[in-house]
Amino acid sequence: MGKSSTPPPDYAPLAQASKEAAEIQAGLGREQLAFAREQYDRSAPLLESIANQQMAAQSEQMAQARDYYDYQRNTYRPLERGLVADAERFNTEAYRNQVASQAAADSGVAFGIAQQQNQRAMAAMGANPNSGRFAGMQNATGLQQAALRANAMTGARSQAQQMGYARKLDAAGLGRGLAGASIAAYGGANQAGSMAGGNAQSAGMNYMNGMNMGANTIAGGQKMQLSGLSSVLNSQTQTYINSNDSFLGDAGAFLGGAASLAKAGGFAALSDRRVKENIVEVGVDQRTALPLYEFNYRKEFSNPDIRYRGVMADDVELIHPEAVMETDLGFKSVNYEMLGIEFKEVPRG
Repeated sequence: MGKSSTPPPDYAPLAQASKEAAEIQAGLGREQLAFAREQYDRSAPLLESIANQQMAAQSEQMAQARDYYDYQRNTYRPLERGLVADAERFNTEAYRNQVASQAAADSGVAFGIAQQQNQRAMAAMGANPNSGRFAGMQNATGLQQAALRANAMTGARSQAQQMGYARKLDAAGLGRGLAGASIAAYGGANQAGSMAGGNAQSAGMNYMNGMNMGANTIAGGQKMQLSGLSSVLNSQTQTYINSNDSFLGDAGAFLGGAASLAKAGGFAALSDRRVKENIVEVGVDQRTALPLYEFNYRKEFSNPDIRYRGVMADDVELIHPEAVMETDLGFKSVNYEMLGIEFKEVPRG
């Protein structure tokens, strides 16, 4: 008691630094939010325009896909069916017999025509058409010419038929690609629609990402401030606890040795009414005219079961202010040696 105490630590700079850090983070977070909003305002119309174009492309590709499908179904599918029917008809015995009969008929017609031409030619040259030799020559020539002509006609028919069949196959081949083109067009339309949807949403998603970034920055600043202030509070609390522990320990030690110190003389006792309870006036000191009291100290200052006899600092201050002093803790004590009064423990009795 009586010696100066260590000044409490100053945590104000730490609290101020925490506050400034939070303000910096909050400002940065607001800038990020503002930038995200600016980017959204700039990109949203552009992305909406792109999305609208992609939707238009989707509609065009859908129409094209439908046109491919309808054209393939209405034009090339019947053609393919006809080709299948022709192929089945060509690959029959009846068709082969028909072709052979047609070839024989063509040969007979050609023979008759050749014979008539030979007769007219021989008659024009003055040959006797009734002679056997003339008839043999005529028959041989006619047969040869007829065979050649029949073969030529049959070959021509076959070639024309094969060419027509080949051209049908070519046409059918062109149509076969329409189904794939239709599927590709449908796929392109779906892709355009998906891209349009993604672009339509991307502006909002970017804005939300910016908001999250700003919010995280602000929250980080608040966390820094709370952490700093928590450290300040914890330190202040610990200091307060340590200070009270020290004070109570000092007060207990001081009051515990009160009787022996009073006997030794030069004793200054803690005499503030605020630290006492169960105060009872028991007499008056004849020399100083100060009231005498019996009391116990409050339990946070000393053992409340021990009673003491002494004066009150406020009474002494009225008559002998020079004997009163204030401690570092803010309580008043009295110099009993100056008063010539004994501060003592009241025996249990």
